[in-house]
Amino acid sequence: MANPIRQKEIDERIGKFADKFWGAFQMTENGRVKSTILLYSFCLCWVLLVLYGGCFALFTPWLDGLLAGTGFPVWLVSLTEALVPAAAGTAAASLVWLLPGDKRLLPAAYVWLALLLLASLIALILMFLSDGEGIGLVLQFFGMFTLAPLALGLSSSFLAYNLYWKKRPPAGKAARPWKRQ
Repeated sequence: MANPIRQKEIDERIGKFADKFWGAFQMTENGRVKSTILLYSFCLCWVLLVLYGGCFALFTPWLDGLLAGTGFPVWLVSLTEALVPAAAGTAAASLVWLLPGDKRLLPAAYVWLALLLLASLIALILMFLSDGEGIGLVLQFFGMFTLAPLALGLSSSFLAYNLYWKKRPPAGKAARPWKRQ
């Protein structure tokens, strides 16, 4: 039997964490969002989802027609049909780096995208739990259409952010360029 006092403590901790998390999306007294990076990256995550969907819708039929009668192994055709649209979508998403503002936005959007895709994968697996063949199709779909964009996007955005972080000027020198040393 569970300890009701212990359960109450756990419920309070979860409630405090949830309030803290959702509080980041709420407005302050002057009408501004408390955490703009969370809000903007969440919105950019949906833009990335549409961008990658468009790349897959554009490139997959063309690649399928191009590679259909070539005699290449099926795994190579599938890998090509997964990587080419993912690379095109990642290249298009990397244009966000040209925008002024917070450079953490793109890596944070990819983290949101990873969390959304993980939640979708869990929900689909639970829906097809009784059907073994259905889970195989779900995993094949996620392997082909989500792993490549996610791996390329996460790695490229974190690499670009890491390079940006290393090359940024020190805070003291950039703040007062007119001051002699």
